[in-house]
Amino acid sequence: MKKRIIGATLFTVVCALLISNVVGVLMFRSREMDAARNTLQELLTLMDAQSAITEPEELLRQFSQAAPDKRLTIIDTDGTVLADSEADVSAMEDHEDRPEVMEAEATGWGEAVRQSDTVGTSMLYVAKRFADNMVGRAAMPVSSINSLALGSVGGFTLAAAAALILTLLLASRTANRAAAPLDAVGAALQGVLDGKEPPAGLNPDRAYDELRPLLRTIDKLVERLRGYIQSITAERDKVGLILDCMAEGLILLDDEGNVLAINRAARNLFGFPEGEEVDGALLFTRSRRLREAIQQSRDTRTAVVLDVDALTDDARSLRLFISPVVGRQYEGQDVGTSILISDVTELKKAEGIRSEFTANVSHELKTPLTSIKGFTDMLASGMVASPEDQKRFITMIGVEVDRLIDLINDILKLSELESVAIDQCEERSDANAVAKSAVELLSPSAKQAEVRLTLSGEEAVVAVPEGRLKELMLNLISNGIKYTEPGGSVTVQVRTQDGRAVLTVADTGIGIPEEAQSRVFERFYRVDKGRARKNGGTGLGLAIVKHIVQLYGGTVRLESEVGKGSTFTVTLPLAEK
Repeated sequence: MKKRIIGATLFTVVCALLISNVVGVLMFRSREMDAARNTLQELLTLMDAQSAITEPEELLRQFSQAAPDKRLTIIDTDGTVLADSEADVSAMEDHEDRPEVMEAEATGWGEAVRQSDTVGTSMLYVAKRFADNMVGRAAMPVSSINSLALGSVGGFTLAAAAALILTLLLASRTANRAAAPLDAVGAALQGVLDGKEPPAGLNPDRAYDELRPLLRTIDKLVERLRGYIQSITAERDKVGLILDCMAEGLILLDDEGNVLAINRAARNLFGFPEGEEVDGALLFTRSRRLREAIQQSRDTRTAVVLDVDALTDDARSLRLFISPVVGRQYEGQDVGTSILISDVTELKKAEGIRSEFTANVSHELKTPLTSIKGFTDMLASGMVASPEDQKRFITMIGVEVDRLIDLINDILKLSELESVAIDQCEERSDANAVAKSAVELLSPSAKQAEVRLTLSGEEAVVAVPEGRLKELMLNLISNGIKYTEPGGSVTVQVRTQDGRAVLTVADTGIGIPEEAQSRVFERFYRVDKGRARKNGGTGLGLAIVKHIVQLYGGTVRLESEVGKGSTFTVTLPLAEK
C-alpha cells in the first residue's frame, strides 16, 4: 500500500513536471523567437529610415556594425540580389520567389522560417519593403534561438529534481501515516497465525479510534483460535516428525499426478534438494513402468508392488508400494495415490551374492566329486585290473579329495572372516618375519615353476595375528607364482610409511586386463580359469586377502598391465606401542 501511494504520487508529479517543463521550454523558445523577430524588424526599420533611396553597400556597412551576428540582404524590385552580408551576390539566384520577399512586396512586411539555400542552415527571415520598393531582408540562425531554449532546460531540470525530492519526502510521510493502522492490524493477525501474543501496543483502548472495533474483534478471535492453532500445529509437527524419521520414502499425489507431499527419505532417494519444489512430471518421466503402475492402481483400486532399478541417479534398486487413496485430503487437497518406497539395493545385492556363491560352490564341488565318482565306478566295476592303473586312479582320487579339502577350508576361512568384527587386535606380528616364513614355505613351488622369488624389507609390527597375516602373504605370493611364466620373478617387499606397514607383492606374470581388475577380489572369480584349475586354485585366495585386510583396518590396491605383471600393495596400521 505504501509503495502504491508513493508510486502514484510520484507518477502524478512526474507527469505534471514533464508537461510543465515541456510547455515552459516551448514558451521560452516562442518568446525568444518573438524577441529575435522584433530585433530584425527594428534593424530593417532603421535601415529604411537612412535615405529615401536605398544604397546597398552603405546599408551593408552600417548593418555589419550594428548587428555583426546577423545577415542582411538587399533585393531589387525584379528579385535581383544587390547585396548580401554573407554571400557573393554574383553567385546568388533571383529571390523574387522567396516567401518572405513575396509577402513583403505585397503587404510591406514578410516573415519565414526555412532552410537557407545559400548558407545551408535553418534561418529566421524578416523582410521589409523600403521606400523605393526595394526589399531589405534581415536574418539570423534558428540554432541560436534553440540554444537559448536548451539552456533553460537545466534550470527547469533542477527545479523539477527539487520538486521530486520534496514530493518523495511528503509522499512517504503521508503513506506511512495512512498505512500505520493497517500495519498494526497486520502485525496482530500475523501474531495470531504464529501462535504469539498480540503486541502490547495493540491495546484497543490505546489504539486509533478507527482501529478499536477491529482490535476488539481480533482479541476475541485470538482466544478462540489459539487453542485450535496449537492443537493443529502439534499434530502437524507430529506427522512431519514421523514422515522425516521414516527410513522409507513417502510420496502423496493428487488425481492429476502432482506431488502433494514428499518426505526427506524420498527426496534423498531421488536426489531432490531440501526445500525445492518437486515436479511430478519430472519424477514420472524416469520410468514408464512407474506411470503404468500408478494408472493400474487407480483403475483397479488395488495396491501395486513394483521393483525398479536405475530410477535414481545412483542406480539404486527400489521397491515401490503404490496404493490408491479415496476420501482423504492433505492440506486441503484431495489425495489420489500414495507411494511408499523402500531401498532394497543391499538386499538384492546380498541375494545376488548368495545366489552366485551357491552356484559357484555347487560347481566347484561338483567337478571333483564327478571325477571321484567316475574313478570309483571304474575301480568298482573291475575295468581297471592292473595294480599300476589302480594305484594311478587312487592317486587321482586323492588329488581330487585334496582339492575338495582345500575348497572347504577356504570357504570356512571366508565364513570365519565374515563373522568376526574387532576394534583393535591384541596380538602382534612382525610383517617382515611372516613374509620371510611365507617365502621359505613357497620357495620349493617357485623353484618348481622356475620363478625367482625374492624378499626385501624391514621390521614392521602390525596388530594382526600371525596366522592370518601368514595366510594373507601365502595367498598373494602363491597367486604371483601361479600366474608367472618360467623365467619370471616374484618380489616381496615390507616397509613402513606414514605410520603404516606397506606389504608389496609384485610379479612379472601374465597381468590382469583392466576390465577384470575390479572383480579379482570376488569369490571364485578367475582371470584365466584354465590356468587356475591346472594349478589347483580355488578362486577364493584374493577374496580371503580382501577380508583379512578389511578386518584389520587396512587397504589393498592392485596395479596391473597385461603381459607385464601385477603388483598387489597391502597397507596395515602399525601396532600401538
